[in-house]
Amino acid sequence: HVLVPPLWRNTGVDLAQLDACGDLPRVQWHIVDDDSHPSLRTRPADPDGLVDFVRSIAPDYVLCRSADIATPGRFPGKLFHLLEAGSAPFLAPPGGLIFQRDFWHHGAIPTLEHKDREMLSAIFDQTWIEARNRFDTMPPFSLPRDRFLDQMGLPCDRKIIALPLEYEHEEAFTQAHNRFERNINLLRHVAGGLSDEVVLAVSDHPLNRRHVDNSAVYSAIEDLGPSVRLIPNPDGAYWPTTSLIKNCDRVIVQNTKAIYAAAFFGKPVLRLSNRPTADWIGARTDMTSFLEDVRAGAGGADIELARLWFAFHILHEVVSSRNITGAQILDRLDRPFGRERLEAGLRRFDAYRAEIDWAA
Repeated sequence: HVLVPPLWRNTGVDLAQLDACGDLPRVQWHIVDDDSHPSLRTRPADPDGLVDFVRSIAPDYVLCRSADIATPGRFPGKLFHLLEAGSAPFLAPPGGLIFQRDFWHHGAIPTLEHKDREMLSAIFDQTWIEARNRFDTMPPFSLPRDRFLDQMGLPCDRKIIALPLEYEHEEAFTQAHNRFERNINLLRHVAGGLSDEVVLAVSDHPLNRRHVDNSAVYSAIEDLGPSVRLIPNPDGAYWPTTSLIKNCDRVIVQNTKAIYAAAFFGKPVLRLSNRPTADWIGARTDMTSFLEDVRAGAGGADIELARLWFAFHILHEVVSSRNITGAQILDRLDRPFGRERLEAGLRRFDAYRAEIDWAA
């Protein structure tokens, strides 16, 4: 059963997509096309009616692709959220998805036996070493800190706190889960709590650069004075944020997957979010304790546990939406970990990383 609204703001399906799915056997489509269908993206106008309808289907599994998490949480069956793969600074192959039990639970990993952890580590070891070397030796990431900060217009004699902004397009319905739905409000909140001993370095989301008029945010940064700087990124590339996190002292995020780059580079994190964060990331949740950490020089994520999570995510958690079969999906939903999946995950990642430009 596929329950879906018509296309609106780049989500849902249109007639051409439905026609392309016409030969799929044993698929029942439920197109919710009344006037309230936009509400399905965040909070249905009639959640009780929707829950009753799904209960009438009595699913064993629910795969949810919506920013609404409250309503699916009332559905029968095992619930999984379909989320984009992502583990910055590693790049995810196109079409990569993960099945997550808890929406935006950054760093989540199932309980693994000792031999599973050892196998993950052994298979991923060379990939991890090469990645660490790449960000030490490959331009533009290999620039010394002082030269990078100078290029970005940042001072070398003050603590640098990175603030990667969220994607803020009208199609980004997940903004409803941000503690600050608007980047400008996040910016003002964070800047208002900082002292003169630090500089807040703001990196805009590359997709904002390409698709969103963020002039109000840029004007606000100018108005906040010299302690808040926007790093240049005229091409809307991803590498400036990665390089900023590598060279900064601390990172503040909401729900962006840039949190993983902070973990990779061992940077302490403040996560202003209503969603859960795995303990291994060591994220603070309030400004006061975070700023105390800045003064004390406290560390970030547990690097060995970070390595384990990256191995799990890249080799196991990420699936290809283009190639996975129905039987493989069900197997993954029933078995959170399977050693036999790791080698295929490594081959897929190796094939992709041979094609990509890490400095894009």
